[in-house]
Amino acid sequence: MDYLFSKSCRGFAHLRNGKPCQDDSLCYQDKQRVILTCCDGHGGDLYVRSDRGSRFASEALFRVCRDLTSNFLAKYKGKEAEEKIKMEILCEWGRLVGEDIAHHAFTKKELEPLDEHQREILLANPIKAYGSTMAGAMVLDGKLVLAGIGDTECLLLRQGTLVRPLEDEDDPAGNITYSLCQDDAYAYIRVKVLNLRGYDGVLLCTDGFSGPFQSYANLLDSFVKPLMKKTILGQSIAYVNDFVSELAASRGSGDDVSLSFFLKGDANIRKYR
Repeated sequence: MDYLFSKSCRGFAHLRNGKPCQDDSLCYQDKQRVILTCCDGHGGDLYVRSDRGSRFASEALFRVCRDLTSNFLAKYKGKEAEEKIKMEILCEWGRLVGEDIAHHAFTKKELEPLDEHQREILLANPIKAYGSTMAGAMVLDGKLVLAGIGDTECLLLRQGTLVRPLEDEDDPAGNITYSLCQDDAYAYIRVKVLNLRGYDGVLLCTDGFSGPFQSYANLLDSFVKPLMKKTILGQSIAYVNDFVSELAASRGSGDDVSLSFFLKGDANIRKYR
């Protein structure tokens, strides 16, 4: 039996300030595929609809992955498949955002906290209000389709280690991150199609989840290894739900917290001791 989980929680800083949860995540499974998403709306003043932006990012990933077929993955290989998937995701997100803009003009409440320059930016390019990162994964017929932009983590579990398959040498440093709302977003969306064989699972998380662990080594030892053992040996992921809630409510950085994962039930637990 494989294991699937997804949860987003509003962080205590956002609760205290009355801000909505700017993360969004989902997990989906049918007879053919598994789909995971994890998206993080930006917290800056300019991004007044980033909670919608992250929700639309999850929805776009889901719709594109749901419509991908084994025939597509057989027909298109390597870079060609990746470029087509990138374009589909960005176009679908843009379509969802465009529909929202068309039906919901900016309100006085949304624009009031902004200075004159920020208002000019949004009125000239309203898509900026929806800034969000994204990470998504799909398992289909032994293939693993991964997509991401920005600092939301996409990690693969392989024989007791964590692998960053979408790592980009050009990733910005510090608190700057790439975003779906930037004009050249297409250039920074990363997509890979891999064989699932050899990997034990996929873990997606926003920085509100990964940040408190401070390093990948600590995330592996303190969370991933216990997760594998408790889940597969105990055949339950119920405790993870409480862990995510507690991290958001008191133990984390105050940021929103999102976690999604897929674990193969036949993973070799000895590798995670």
